[in-house]
Amino acid sequence: MKKQLLLLCAIMIAACSYGQSLLKKDNMERAPFKVPFKANKANITPEDGQFWWGYMSETDLSTTNGIGTGATNIPFLAAIYVPANHDVIGRGKIKAVRVYVQNGLGKTMKDVSVWISANKPATLAAADYVQSVASLSDGANDIVLDTPFDINGQAFYVGYAITSSNAYPIMCCGNESTPNTLLISAPGRMEWIDAYNEGYDFGKLALQILIEGADLPSYSVSPADFGTVCVEKNATTTLPVTITNTGKETVTSISYTITTGSNTTEEKTISTTPIPSFAQGTANIELAADAETKKFDKTLTITKVNGEANGAAKNTAQGTLITVTEKPQSVPVIEEFTGTWCGWCPVGFAGMQYVHDTYGDQVVLIAVHYNDPMQTSDYTSILNRVDGFPSSFVNRTVDLYPHPLNFQSYIPVALAHTTLGTITVNAEWDNEDMSSIKIDTQTKFVYSEDNGNYGIAFVLVEDGLKGTGSSWSQNNYLSGDSDYKDFKFWYESPSRVTGLEFDHVAVGAWNIANGLANSVNTTIVADEIQDYSYTADISSKSVIQDKTKLKVVALLIDKSDGSIINAAQTTIDDYTTGINDASSDNAVETARYNINGHKINAPQHGVNIIRMSDGTVKKVVIK
Repeated sequence: MKKQLLLLCAIMIAACSYGQSLLKKDNMERAPFKVPFKANKANITPEDGQFWWGYMSETDLSTTNGIGTGATNIPFLAAIYVPANHDVIGRGKIKAVRVYVQNGLGKTMKDVSVWISANKPATLAAADYVQSVASLSDGANDIVLDTPFDINGQAFYVGYAITSSNAYPIMCCGNESTPNTLLISAPGRMEWIDAYNEGYDFGKLALQILIEGADLPSYSVSPADFGTVCVEKNATTTLPVTITNTGKETVTSISYTITTGSNTTEEKTISTTPIPSFAQGTANIELAADAETKKFDKTLTITKVNGEANGAAKNTAQGTLITVTEKPQSVPVIEEFTGTWCGWCPVGFAGMQYVHDTYGDQVVLIAVHYNDPMQTSDYTSILNRVDGFPSSFVNRTVDLYPHPLNFQSYIPVALAHTTLGTITVNAEWDNEDMSSIKIDTQTKFVYSEDNGNYGIAFVLVEDGLKGTGSSWSQNNYLSGDSDYKDFKFWYESPSRVTGLEFDHVAVGAWNIANGLANSVNTTIVADEIQDYSYTADISSKSVIQDKTKLKVVALLIDKSDGSIINAAQTTIDDYTTGINDASSDNAVETARYNINGHKINAPQHGVNIIRMSDGTVKKVVIK
């Protein structure tokens, strides 16, 4: 995840955006669209020797958003950058430009032009090639150039200029930004920004160009890197790898090999669904477990396409395979970022309630408050990674807008995720005044590694926090908003809601980013249990209101990327002090009485008198 400022945002992972909050960084803002984008039919069908090219694909259009400066009637220049001697379109000519416009925004645009330039122009007039466009419509707009642009191996920028009465007119698509895919300026107001290099995560500019005369190979397929994959010992797994057809011919089959160190498998051929030129598809690659339950780097090489040699400049992909002894249960962790000042944060309130009601203790919930009475400084290092409010991290690997529908879609995926280890946790008060907690964990990994890089962090969460005054009243933008009728409580409540109780609140944490030093051994042996104990001093945790409502959460963290690989949570057992008249190592409890001599069936606060099987009596104080 890219580190961004603590500003308002919405994060989307589904085809439809379930959020209306705003992402803002410096001068740039993003506002999500509320419905999926539906492109009209393209005006230009490529002729022989022509193809549409762009960093984006039709698949990216399943997730769209608009960006701008938050002000209307601002002239914008938006572009992509193509480096010199590009491996696909280093030669040829640009015949047309395709500009995508979000539903409902075409009518808001004026002063439209497409342009091409060897350098980023300070103003539209400074571009090398400028062509006016009468208007733009919603969907795909194919604009034929009056004079085709000869690429001839040079680097160039290509884009469009608009002024719009909408504050967020520049359409981006896809969930992740990639290099060269989004550059934007507002002449006289904002200098050029390269979104990827400057840490924005707005996606790619929704723009393509029609190329003619490029010297393309007939058969060319490039695979995408596939990350880390786990497979049980003596088993195989089928991995869907994204592949891009950069050749002239439709792809129907590929041949591939897998290399581990100096060993390469025999070539294997598989069929694919037809993938047209410059489209993406999926190849189901089979990966077999290694003999050792360890981590090994893998190189996938696509050797042939439709039985012919693969002509792609990039014909390999990298990934890691971890062979595990078993697939343990994953306990996902949702860290929701919220605040009483945040008007859209009731969406996250409802999202967390949905997860709690649906999954119970199968999912760990942590509500991290910012700039309100429930904020804890212990979470500052994680808050610095947050794009905005409301938002959430799931295992710190997925940045998710915390709408119940997003959780409904993603939590089953997180529960089914193969994790590398398990953790259990027990906690009890360490003294009578309940100022410190004795925490014990047991960790077990399902693979071996000589240089493990893991740590255990602890979070203290509390239910039922409440208070009086304006800082405790929740701002509520859902009030009366017809889009949120399903959020009955918030829809019917006023714009400021008082008297709430806040659950799952992080009121303290210890080494929250990477875990405590020496909490996990660097030498990891598969299926070996590691014990770790920690005494947590809570005397300075001023956010705590009721110590009887506290829980301890243990997070098993991969320090190499900060992700949470598993978690556990527990309530805190009472502090016990035993006064033994005599004891036997094998004695067990046979009866228990209170201080008045009445028999009780379970521990009670105060003095408990315990009769043991060897006839001895033990007095225990239960706090």
